[in-house]
Formats: sequence, C-alpha cells, structure tokens
Amino acid sequence: MKTEQKYRHDATSNKMVKKYTIKEILQDNWDEFVVEMSIHGKPIRKTILEEVDKVINCQNPDSGFALYACPTCHVQKRVLFTCKSRFCNCCGAKYSKERALAMESVMLKCAHRHVVFTIPEELRNYFAHDRSSLNLLFTAANNTVSYYFNARNKAENYMPGSICILHTFGRDLK
Repeated sequence: MKTEQKYRHDATSNKMVKKYTIKEILQDNWDEFVVEMSIHGKPIRKTILEEVDKVINCQNPDSGFALYACPTCHVQKRVLFTCKSRFCNCCGAKYSKERALAMESVMLKCAHRHVVFTIPEELRNYFAHDRSSLNLLFTAANNTVSYYFNARNKAENYMPGSICILHTFGRDLK
C-alpha cells in the first residue's frame, strides 16, 4: 500500500515542500535521540519510550488489522489497528474530540470560561522529579477559582465547577 505524499507551499522559496508527520520524524530520529539523551545522562522515562513506540507502530500492518468483505460484491476493506495513545496525532485528536463531547453533554447550559494555569519556571524541576505531586496543581487551581468566585460574589454564594486537564508540556516542549 502506497502512502500519500502531502505537500505545502513554502512562500519563501515559492516551491512545494514535503509535509512531514510527527510519526515520520519519530521513525527517522527517535533511536538516535534516545542514545544521545543517554550519553548526556538524561535517560528517557519508560512510559515515554512506550508511548513513542505506540505512535511509531500505529496503523502498521504488522501490528494487525481487521478485514471486512461485502458478501454481495466481495469488495474487501482492510482497517489497520491504531495505537489508541493520546500522544499520537491521529488517536489523540480522536480521543480529545470524544472527551470534549462527553464533557459537553454533562455541563450546564451557561457561560463557561477557559482558564489556563502554568507552573512558574522555578518550580518545573520540582514537578519533573516528583510527578506524583502534579495532582496538587488541580487542588491549587480549584482553590484559586473558588476563592475568586467567593470574593466577587459573596451575596450570591456561587459554587463554581471546574474540569481540570493536565498538559505536561506546551508548544515549547517544557
């Protein structure tokens, strides 16, 4: 099965350039990256190794597939198994959409606010070394929002609800 090449227009060179996927970048560079990190005394956590391996092998025919056939016309369709990892571009996007729809279905029909809390740079190493303490961030965020609402709306006595989601790195990969 031939994979479809995707291209984008590069305005600087006015040429079409190949668009690489995260999976292709990982396939081409991951093993070398793991060795480099180990050489520099920064071994990669087991869970990260497992998740990247899932992404690299996502929709790989060697990992299995389901074969469907029409009993009338006998046309066959092969559906490759996916990794179902939230780290995977394809599977993670699907998971996020399904999760958002599930949350939306149970939320009250009222105004909502999206609030982002970040960890100050000075504290990032603390959480990197003791990942079990990440749960404290949810408590701190919830307490902060509750305090804000109580201070602003003493007469109404509102009790805010919150949905907390943890992103362990941002666009700049911190």
